[in-house]
Amino acid sequence: MEYAIVLYFDEKTEEIINSLIKKIANKTGNKYMVDNKIPSHITISLFQYNEKIDTVMEIIENNISFFHRNNITIASIGIFNPSVLFIAPVINDYLLELNKKINEILNTNDEILLDKNYMENQWVPHISLGVKLNENELIIGVKTLVEDFKILDIEIDRVGFAECNPYKDIKTWKNII
Repeated sequence: MEYAIVLYFDEKTEEIINSLIKKIANKTGNKYMVDNKIPSHITISLFQYNEKIDTVMEIIENNISFFHRNNITIASIGIFNPSVLFIAPVINDYLLELNKKINEILNTNDEILLDKNYMENQWVPHISLGVKLNENELIIGVKTLVEDFKILDIEIDRVGFAECNPYKDIKTWKNII
């Protein structure tokens, strides 16, 4: 099974980003993000794990104090060719340290297979706004973002553990400080 450790945002930010997701879905006709109710988030670790998830939950619980609220700036538009449209934060020490630390913690379990694209010096932090897009949908999506996207200063206020494909929240920690 594929799992993710993710960062969630303050309510105002979620409304803004979800509005962009819906606008892109409506203009492109590709409603994958909306239909699958994928919440706006930044994935800081992605991994394969086929054992009981209680073990991963315990790893996160034992290290939850490492996570804390922080502000980041979302400043750019990007594409993972050929099918993902996203917005991306300005990379800062906070994001880099979270990514490095959570992967170090997870890597202590030999049964967890970390995704190389989410490893230190490989990871591109991003918030997907459209996935499984074809070339025409990508072009329409970029045009939509050029018209509607504004730089965002946002607060990260929750950490989540989710199952991927389809996306399903397993647990969210709301009381990070």
